[in-house]
Amino acid sequence: MTTKRLFALLSCSLCLLAATAQQLKGDWQGKVNIGPATLRIGLHVEHANGSYSGTMDSPDQGAYALPMADIAESDGRVTFAVPQSGIRYAGTLRGDSLLDGTLTQGNASIPLRLQKGESLVKRPQTPRPPHPYRSEEVTIRNEKAGVTLAGTLTLPEGDKPCKAVIMLTGSGTQDRDESILYHKPFLVIADYLTRHGIAVLRCDDRGAGQSTGNPAATSLHTSADDAACMIAYLKTRREIDPAHIGLLGHSEGGAIAFRTAGTEACAPDVDFIVSMAGPGVRGDSVLLRQNIDMARLEGMSEARQASLARMLRRVYALAQSDLPDTVLVEQLVSLYAGQMGGQTPTDAQREQLRRQMSVFASPWMRNFLRYDPQTDLAGLTCHVLAVNGERDTQVDAATNLEAIRRALTDKPGRTVTVKSYPGLNHLFQHCTTGLFTEYAAIEETISPEVLADIAAWIEKLP
Repeated sequence: MTTKRLFALLSCSLCLLAATAQQLKGDWQGKVNIGPATLRIGLHVEHANGSYSGTMDSPDQGAYALPMADIAESDGRVTFAVPQSGIRYAGTLRGDSLLDGTLTQGNASIPLRLQKGESLVKRPQTPRPPHPYRSEEVTIRNEKAGVTLAGTLTLPEGDKPCKAVIMLTGSGTQDRDESILYHKPFLVIADYLTRHGIAVLRCDDRGAGQSTGNPAATSLHTSADDAACMIAYLKTRREIDPAHIGLLGHSEGGAIAFRTAGTEACAPDVDFIVSMAGPGVRGDSVLLRQNIDMARLEGMSEARQASLARMLRRVYALAQSDLPDTVLVEQLVSLYAGQMGGQTPTDAQREQLRRQMSVFASPWMRNFLRYDPQTDLAGLTCHVLAVNGERDTQVDAATNLEAIRRALTDKPGRTVTVKSYPGLNHLFQHCTTGLFTEYAAIEETISPEVLADIAAWIEKLP
């Protein structure tokens, strides 16, 4: 066989593989019949670097973005698993828009025909290209921590140096878009602000996306160190006005903004802060109120709410102590085991409790419970916009906005704006209860009024 002939055959094979990958890549939807009920099933399949990844949704069960594993295709035969739900699927591609097969869960095998088409999950605010601005992938080095942050810098059109915003995510390890249940709040905000002439830098948290670092070792203070590196980076960019760099933090990101701007090194470089559902009181107070509010909205009796509050106060006090991590976890296990109605927990139950209680020994939790934003707020000299939704069940609007307002004393030339939005939740979506269980079902990612208010407030700053 000639080299030319071999090359032609290889090229043909590669084309066939690419065509199959494109067939399977995309959104798929179907329904499974389970007795009297019919459940919608949605898949979102990606293909990159020769391998597949994807997630499954079951909207009627309130389950979204369940990770798929072992996705494989061979000669039109498709298989995958959803380990979190104990699901396996085997089917056959018929043409480029039909997948016919069987879903297996436990002892049940159910026919599932999937058709390619629009995703079951609607997110109409997610921006789609082309965009009327420049988007640049950047890396920022935190030399002290030995960490590289990966992010996106969006720059409005024009040659004049512009105002800029650094976006800071809330608790947990999150990507640069603060992705949650197919919502991408930070992408939506960044797009809106950049279209209004404001540059935006948003980075993956340590250990998320393309950023390096150990997420288990992060805390509010390490996040503030990373924010300081982002500020230093923007000051090197000729497109950015170094006198007008601000921080926009959501939830715990608001506390990170306060901490960053409250440090002597960064204070002169932070022109403004936008706190979106940021805490104004100590972390232990925030989490206690969060748990009690959720329990109340889920129908828990007042007596049980009071009992829960007593238990949580003991847990938080132990977590804020100087106990070594292992000792702390064992004390928490004993505390919870004592609530089991006199029953002695089995070894398996104790091990499960250890895994659950280990979160209270994490650097993030121990640091957050102790953190009181009042100290940083009192020393701020920058402009501040603090907003919250009145139906926020994670960071209570009335308590935290009032605490922020009280701490920000009048300073000549400083703008301070505090606003509460009726009907909005922690993500600033229009909602019914404010419970996190609603987030996925709401198509709106963020209220247009909030977007407009943030942009207008930044634009008007001197």
